[in-house]
Amino acid sequence: MPRGQQKVRIPRSDLPEVSRLSDGTYGYIVRYRIISEDQNRFSHWSPIRELTVPPIVPTLDGDIAVNGNIVQVAWGDQEFRTAYDVFISFNGEDYVYNGTTSNNQYSFLAPYDSLSVRALIQVASTEKEETPYLTIFESIETDLV
Repeated sequence: MPRGQQKVRIPRSDLPEVSRLSDGTYGYIVRYRIISEDQNRFSHWSPIRELTVPPIVPTLDGDIAVNGNIVQVAWGDQEFRTAYDVFISFNGEDYVYNGTTSNNQYSFLAPYDSLSVRALIQVASTEKEETPYLTIFESIETDLV
């Protein structure tokens, strides 16, 4: 590299949530600027860049446990991602976004009139919708009674 230029590597944990890109795939939408070491000079912001991420393979182990109407979902992740979106389905209906967590476990209350529950965990994204591309764990349907 020419003198004065440095290579900067940004850890995945510092990147924003995954977003849907213009071509329909998923990745990161970023822009940057260069700041002098003494922080007295700043460049203009770069054009917006879209960085595609490789497909996320749903190979994580996990489990769902029910105690009365309290449901707990836990999963393992060696990638140490910073956030996960949690989708819940009651009585075999479609998944509905329930929340985002930075932990590898999530607890919630099931409605008293529900007979079964299942959970789907995805890498957190800006669009809170069920997306097979981002899914890393899906539980089996579990009875609540």
